[in-house]
Amino acid sequence: MNLFNYQIIRIVLYLLTIGTVIFFGISVHRERKRMRNCVLLVLSIALVWECITVIEGYVYAKDVSGPIIIPLMILASLFAVGMIVNGLVVISKEGFSIAHCLSLLVGVAIIAFIAVYLGLVFYLIHLQELNYGGYAISKPMEVAFYLCMAWAAYLPLMMIGFVLYSAIYQKLPIKKKADFIVILGCGLSGDHVTPLLASRLDRGITFDKKTGSHAMFLVSGGKGSDEVVSEAEAMERYLLEQGIPKERILKEEQSTTTRENLMFSKKIMEENTSDYFCVIATNNFHVLRAAIFAKAQGIHGEVIGGKTASYYYPVAAIREHAALILTYKKLFLVYAVMVLVLNVLNVYF
Repeated sequence: MNLFNYQIIRIVLYLLTIGTVIFFGISVHRERKRMRNCVLLVLSIALVWECITVIEGYVYAKDVSGPIIIPLMILASLFAVGMIVNGLVVISKEGFSIAHCLSLLVGVAIIAFIAVYLGLVFYLIHLQELNYGGYAISKPMEVAFYLCMAWAAYLPLMMIGFVLYSAIYQKLPIKKKADFIVILGCGLSGDHVTPLLASRLDRGITFDKKTGSHAMFLVSGGKGSDEVVSEAEAMERYLLEQGIPKERILKEEQSTTTRENLMFSKKIMEENTSDYFCVIATNNFHVLRAAIFAKAQGIHGEVIGGKTASYYYPVAAIREHAALILTYKKLFLVYAVMVLVLNVLNVYF
């Protein structure tokens, strides 16, 4: 590649990066409850990192991919080890289940990709040493090499993007006065709310006191087959104990899923007032998915999150991320195909 073409590619990369970052900001400003905001944030991070690599290579006039990749591999390895340790802690505290093993499985998967990647690195070095000056690495081998590198970085990057945007979303100010504070149910312990559900209720109460909105509390959750009372009834009792007057509490007792929580709650709010604005209280790990679902159902409001036990947050965040991948599987399939195509083009052209 001649110098002129290289300069053109660099300029295109810089413009693409700047354009993606600006588009991310505009998208968040126009509608913060969008899955594409999370994807744009991940793309912005990846493109900025690529720009750093290119600038380093241009300044030092040499290939710096090795020094750049090494810290990435170290970070990915530390992330993976952290996930494995977290998985073991969750299993020890909460018991064994597939859901509780999620962070453990993610950690093992990342380690596997890194192991294959490093195996290819040492194999290629070995081949070049045996065939110095005369051995050409096969194109399929190069494709496999770059794909393993890309997928080893994919899971940490997507998780970081998911957690970062969820945190950004929760820091954005809510400027409208809330007519309703909707509390999403999440299971009971006997006829009492669990610590996880209490966190949602406390977040709603804190928001109400902080803003002085005196909104109606709408507790949403039906009665499961293994529950003695509906989640809404247990939540109402908790609010009454915390000093919230009964006349400020509405109950929705039909729902069994987050989508139904939102759908049935929307119906109740619209019956009370057509021009409403609500704040939906859930846990911090669940905020982004609840916000995206709320937008999809045309609910006028924003979502706030209560605290979650630190040891449980990674597992819960992974579960939420997996649920979003299943919901937007076409989007993530397109991403997977793009990774494959870009790596093939990088090798063959």
